[in-house]
Amino acid sequence: MKRIILLALSLCCMLAASAQSSPEAKARVAEIRKIYAQAKKDMELPSTNKTVVTSNSRYEGVPRKETVTYYHKIQPVEDGPVESIFIPYLITNNFDIPGNKFYQEFLLDEEGTLVFYYEKNEGHETRLYFGTEEQGADDEGLVHEINTNGRTMDPPFACRLANELLHAFNLLLNREF
Repeated sequence: MKRIILLALSLCCMLAASAQSSPEAKARVAEIRKIYAQAKKDMELPSTNKTVVTSNSRYEGVPRKETVTYYHKIQPVEDGPVESIFIPYLITNNFDIPGNKFYQEFLLDEEGTLVFYYEKNEGHETRLYFGTEEQGADDEGLVHEINTNGRTMDPPFACRLANELLHAFNLLLNREF
């Protein structure tokens, strides 16, 4: 019985690994890495547009600080009620509770879809690369995943969190009420 369970687990791991190492998945990861490298370069430019939101609060009597930084571009609008809209391409989130520091990055494509998620906290790191089925993604939308000391974030929750941060951004800057 133990052998059957181990064989089944091994088979599942091999199938997941092969799905993430398909030529399409490898191409998607390479594409995301290029987008990420460009976003990092853009962040360092003196003309970079960024909006920083800082929250200081207490949770169960313990102080906590959260800083969300939105890096964005300004896109002119030809026919519309406004002259331009703000398009975020990278969102960072620093979350600090005494004794625990979390850092997250959400890389977005031009449509505002999460393509890469990174998290680092207390010796754990997670990198999630997203894509479509045609790009070699699995059922969770992943084309590749790298974890150090175990997964710290589930892909559906990373997508949900990115969408919530994007929604907050649009409320703040694009006035989408």
